[in-house]
Amino acid sequence: MRKTLFSYSLSGRKNALELTRKIYGYKDSSNHGRYSYERKGILSEIPYEKISRCCFWVDPKYKERITNAFIELGLKIKVIDIIIKK
Repeated sequence: MRKTLFSYSLSGRKNALELTRKIYGYKDSSNHGRYSYERKGILSEIPYEKISRCCFWVDPKYKERITNAFIELGLKIKVIDIIIKK
């Protein structure tokens, strides 16, 4: 099974929460919780598995899409193609 591993760093960033929300998405509510909204992120439409903090893997077909999005956000990323044997 082939996977692409992404690792990024948020250290020293003042807007780390904002960047995390742009990557993973979040639930938002208004009017004291009366209305709730699902805010989508980069990975909302892509099946991924989170390995640890700031590290996840996806199918290789999403590699270019995620790489371009992370570059737009100004994040330093490491991308590694791996093969997992069962």
